[in-house]
Amino acid sequence: MGVLVFVVVAFGLAALLDVFVFLSGGLRGQDVALVWGVVRMYTPAAAALLSGYKWYRVRRSIGLRLVAVYLLAPATVFAALGLFVVLLTASGNYNPDRLMGLFASLQVPLDAATALLLVSVNAYTAAITLNALFAFGEEVGWRGFLQERLEAAGLGFVKASVAVGAVWGLWHASAIILLGYNYPDNRLAGVVLFPLFTASLSIPHAAVKKLSSSILPAASLHGAVNALWSTSILVTDLPIELAGLGPLAALSWGVVSLAVYAVMRFFKSWEGRSGC
Repeated sequence: MGVLVFVVVAFGLAALLDVFVFLSGGLRGQDVALVWGVVRMYTPAAAALLSGYKWYRVRRSIGLRLVAVYLLAPATVFAALGLFVVLLTASGNYNPDRLMGLFASLQVPLDAATALLLVSVNAYTAAITLNALFAFGEEVGWRGFLQERLEAAGLGFVKASVAVGAVWGLWHASAIILLGYNYPDNRLAGVVLFPLFTASLSIPHAAVKKLSSSILPAASLHGAVNALWSTSILVTDLPIELAGLGPLAALSWGVVSLAVYAVMRFFKSWEGRSGC
């Protein structure tokens, strides 16, 4: 019952907000989009609280492992983006002209490598600071409440992670349809594609939470996705439905997810043998 209440409340609050913004003229201007995004990201936290989530479970002493996982979690996004660029290059679809054009419009003369480095540094800084704070609201709901409830109900780690990822993506459906979020040109396709994308990157979020026993690293990872993954649409001419938020992105994240899962299993196995 708790899971059902959570899903209904999280989806309902988000949809009400989307309808309000839609009737108010849509996502016009950065200020409106920012406020909408931040408020919306905390609807899963509100739903978790109303579904019986105990806020004291968020608190945890700050130990070396938590800090390390928190700071390293965003590296997962860099790995996925790197693989994404490799796949683009191998298929002949890598083209950084849009990224370079962005810097040119800012009158910043940089080569492609320097531009990517600058984007990466800025994205990482945002990921572990403001973006993590914003993403925290979602992670309380997705990994803090829903993941734990599904695993407690008998789903294994992988199945629960993929299920949470699918719900996470479907939660965006009203924003995609009403506001064109992420898929302005193909909204109905986006309702199908985005859950596939979020399902493909859900395992790393759940893994860093399990490794650290805290949702904070999941928030820094989520913050890194929000800060960095938009670069994926700037390095190819392929439509977003095929590349940055489509099958190519899901494939990249799927491979990285397998690697992260293997690392998690290794550390858990090592802890079991060492008695930690």
